[in-house]
This record gives sequence, C-alpha cells and structure tokens, in this order.
Amino acid sequence: MNPLIERMKQGFDGLSGREQWLIALAGWAAIIAMGALLFLEPMTKTLTQISHQITQQQQSTQDLLTLNQLKQEKLSVSPSVELEQKLAQLSQQLVDLDQRMADKVEGLVNADQMASLMESVLNQSDRLSLLSMASLPAEQLTHTEDAGYFIHPIEMTLKGRYFDIVEYLTALENLPVKYYWKGLDYRVTDYPWAEVTVQVYTLGESAVFIGGASESTE
Repeated sequence: MNPLIERMKQGFDGLSGREQWLIALAGWAAIIAMGALLFLEPMTKTLTQISHQITQQQQSTQDLLTLNQLKQEKLSVSPSVELEQKLAQLSQQLVDLDQRMADKVEGLVNADQMASLMESVLNQSDRLSLLSMASLPAEQLTHTEDAGYFIHPIEMTLKGRYFDIVEYLTALENLPVKYYWKGLDYRVTDYPWAEVTVQVYTLGESAVFIGGASESTE
C-alpha cells in the first residue's frame, strides 16, 4: 500500500467515531455539491434562456401593436378625388403593413390547436401532474373598429420535480410550430416538488375562444 495512503488510513483510524462520521459526512456533502453543480447549471441556463425569449417575444408583440396602429392611422385618412396619387401611396403602404404583419404571424399554431398541443407534449412524460389548464379570454391587439388580430392566451399549471419541469419546457421550445411565451412562474412548494405556471399565446384574426382547454386536477 502507498505509504501516504497508509499514513492517512492510520490517522483516520486514530480518530474518534464521532470525528470519523464528521469527515465522512463532509466528504459526501462535497460529492453531492459537485453533482448538483454539474446538473443544475445547464438546467438553470435553460430557464434563463426561456425567460430571455419571453422578453424578446414581448418586444415582438409590441412591434405588432405598432404596425397595427400605423395601419389604422393610414386607414383613417380620407383622400378626396383630387388626391388620387396620395390614395395610391396610402394603399401601397397598407399592403406593405399587411405583409409585415403576415410575416410576424406566419407559422404560428392555430388558436384552436394550442391546448391540445400543450397536452400532447405533457402526455409524453409520466413524471408531471397537470394541476390546471385554461384558455384565457382573447384580447384584441388594438381597440379600433378594424378588429385586426387577437391574442389567444392559454395558462397551465404543472407539478413535478425541477428536472422534469425543465425537460417539459425544453420539449415545448423544440416544437416545430411557432407561438409566443407570455409568462413563466416557477415556485418550490415542498422540495423537491415544485409548481410552474406557464402562459403562452398565439395570434388569430377571430376572437373565438381557444378550443380544447379544460380545468384539471391532480
């Protein structure tokens, strides 16, 4: 046996039982701390990325509001017969604004498919409990006579362990369809159990309520 290891073993054997237990506990604590750093850091990074995306998508929603407002301002102009040229310019600007708004919503999941989409991803995991899922009232993007687009939000609350929740959020991020994040509230209720409330939304031209969402309990 290595002399250094032999001396360490002799020194350890010479300690009292209480001292040996303290050293063992300290060693296990160090191992657990290293393991937590190795696994928690990438998961925490995922949550941070999602929070950053929520901020970006809120900005995207603001862009839509600005575009829609510009469109309403253009529509409010009533050119006379003598301003045919101005009318043509305004018409082209409206076409451009419509195209820009269409680009923003291209690829978004349909409102009536949002709830079933969230549930289909959840069904792939047997380690999460769905506490509630509800379609929230549709919100008109701008309060004008021309309705334009509507925000269709859905809110769901899940219960599970940290890693399982992060795995579900990652799966949502990897969906081939597009939607927007509106809010994410994560809270530990009874360690290691936690609850997360997620709000996501899509856009549509109708105020019809999102179909398929329902209240559910554990």
